[in-house]
Amino acid sequence: MTPPAYLSPKLALTAPRGFALRYSGQSRYHCDWHLHDCAMLLWPQTGGLKTAWVNEQSNDTGSVQLSRSSAILLPAATAHNTRASTQKQRHGELYLAPEVLKGRGSFGAFRLDGATLAMLDALVSAALDPRSAEPLVDAIVMQIAVGRSMPLLPDAPAPTLGQKMVRRFHLALEWDQQVPLVDALACELGVSQRQLQRACQQEFGASPIDIRRRMLAQRARELMTQGLSLAQTSLQLGFASSGHLGRLLRAVSH
Repeated sequence: MTPPAYLSPKLALTAPRGFALRYSGQSRYHCDWHLHDCAMLLWPQTGGLKTAWVNEQSNDTGSVQLSRSSAILLPAATAHNTRASTQKQRHGELYLAPEVLKGRGSFGAFRLDGATLAMLDALVSAALDPRSAEPLVDAIVMQIAVGRSMPLLPDAPAPTLGQKMVRRFHLALEWDQQVPLVDALACELGVSQRQLQRACQQEFGASPIDIRRRMLAQRARELMTQGLSLAQTSLQLGFASSGHLGRLLRAVSH
């Protein structure tokens, strides 16, 4: 059963830059059931928090104990309840507009890696130049989405190697970045090319190169449907020439 929750609107606060930052050092912190009209990243800097939330799909509640090096990312309109589990605490709340997430939300509770934790500490630092906050927030979201942060809850299944690969390709295409080559991606994921090859054959029945080519071709057709020329699409996707893209499109069927 969904508990009664009040709306705490934050989306308007994100309008100037796509995000809004709040932090609290209130002792014995307790915020009863509420929801926001945007996504929220919550993480303790010191002390601990206990957060409960409602899974909108199953209408069940979940809860997690958060401490230093852990966080939770909740989608918009998720009813949640947070209270301090230690007498003293300090935590950050990062409210994120949809255009900042761009579908990259790896929602749930997870353990932060060293890089993400350092960026979050920098984000709430009084010494941070305000002009640096926007690219820093984008880097934090990207770091979480790429999957370098490990799920904290035992019932949150970790993505397979093949899923991590596809997610990485998708993120690059979504953000108009160079799609990594298979050997570079294998290194990034901490596996050999042979391991990545086996994982893709078992999961998708295709090689990593074939999957990369299919995703590039699909994205190219989407861009051309939106009105971009072959040359413009080729440039955006990082091809050496439009001829290379043309050959790919002829080789890869719809």
